[in-house]
Amino acid sequence: MSIPHQSFLAGVNRRYRVLIPLTLILIWFWFLWRPLLGFHTKLAWDQSSNSNQTQSSPISWEGNKDIFDFPPIESEAIKSICDDVEWNSTLVFTCDNSYGGVGNVRNSVLNCVRYAISAGAGLVIPKIILRNSRNIVDLETRERTTLDYMFDVEHFVESLRLSCPALKLYSTEGDIPNLEMSPDPLSVVPESLVEGKSRDGSAALQNSDQWRQQFYQWLEQYATNNTKGPIIVHVGRLFLKYSMHSDGERFALEFGAIMKVRSDARELATTTLRALIQAYSLPVNLSEDIPSDAFLGVHLRTERDAMNAWGNPFWPFSTYKAIVAKYIEQIQDPSRPKTAVIYVASGDLNEVGKFAKDVEALNMTVTTKDNLLTGKDKEDLRKLVWDQQALVDFLIMPLASDFAGLGISSFSWNIALRRHLFAKQTSFLHIDGPKMFEDEFSILYGGGKDKYPEYEACLWP
Repeated sequence: MSIPHQSFLAGVNRRYRVLIPLTLILIWFWFLWRPLLGFHTKLAWDQSSNSNQTQSSPISWEGNKDIFDFPPIESEAIKSICDDVEWNSTLVFTCDNSYGGVGNVRNSVLNCVRYAISAGAGLVIPKIILRNSRNIVDLETRERTTLDYMFDVEHFVESLRLSCPALKLYSTEGDIPNLEMSPDPLSVVPESLVEGKSRDGSAALQNSDQWRQQFYQWLEQYATNNTKGPIIVHVGRLFLKYSMHSDGERFALEFGAIMKVRSDARELATTTLRALIQAYSLPVNLSEDIPSDAFLGVHLRTERDAMNAWGNPFWPFSTYKAIVAKYIEQIQDPSRPKTAVIYVASGDLNEVGKFAKDVEALNMTVTTKDNLLTGKDKEDLRKLVWDQQALVDFLIMPLASDFAGLGISSFSWNIALRRHLFAKQTSFLHIDGPKMFEDEFSILYGGGKDKYPEYEACLWP
């Protein structure tokens, strides 16, 4: 079947707006996290909460296994983008090169979906490259697994069915019709087709029409006009390569909601949060935007893989000692929210033990999901591998009264940006460091030559 030349070069007529990144992120977080944090409404399990109370009434958890659930999204903004695309039924993308932690994989998958929409291509549900379970430094094994390794696939599929029905999804490459008649697959790194890219990747899709034209010009060099089968394009890893401000405000506000953490991690996060509140008798009012009497959240990103990747003499926070020194300064800062409990996100309990000793003199109690879960819940946690266990912390951290993380970590950035919605401070970037991000609810340490504008420009909220 020949492919019409016009379909290769067809553009998308759509209005583009340059948005203020901060405003964009803030509004989006209000939209998505409002049901979870109780903004002007009550949590499903907190029937007695009142936004005017200074302390919450006793919480009933009975029958509420998953407070982090939300329904598939039906987004008119996504529909509008999809409706303007000229779809190409002969073209299918695969995106099987996402690896790393939850922040990395989530952003990579979202970018893949967005590039597929821009090209008007079908999409095989993305896969994830597994980390070596015996050596966490080895991120890029040859072993791949399905998207449900981290995320709720049913939610992903249903959200795209509702919000972008023209996008054809395939469970596997083998489900693509007439695959046996397909020529050899092609491979591309989408941003490689764009000239003059900025460091933050924002040039990659400031104009989606332009990228589509460049993609089809590239494709014409390799496409065979006499093929009767589909054209398969294997897409390279897409982490911080797409400017999320390219498609208008509402799209960016809603697009990330097609991704939802897998259900067992959500249930474990619910149980962990309940145990945290009960174990330390925290007078938490979860109807507050940011609970004022909750806990300090610390992302102790000092595991071997992080130190291996970041450990260089030019980065000021490449050691446990340097990182913890700043965290202790934050604990002692009288202007920061005061709590007696620290909830630590870390995949290395030995590092957590060191940290607990280092803050013992400050009368701070350190805990983790491993401490708080018991019985079958702890057994269920142990059944999850290293990156899957981090999903629990990914859900709990936005509820901290204060948060300390690293400006080189996508996990830390995700948490800080979610919380920034409620901050009175509108400016948060520090070029020279040592604080790369700071508002009254979160601090990320970094800066100088290691300031990464990609996170602000290209990390889907």
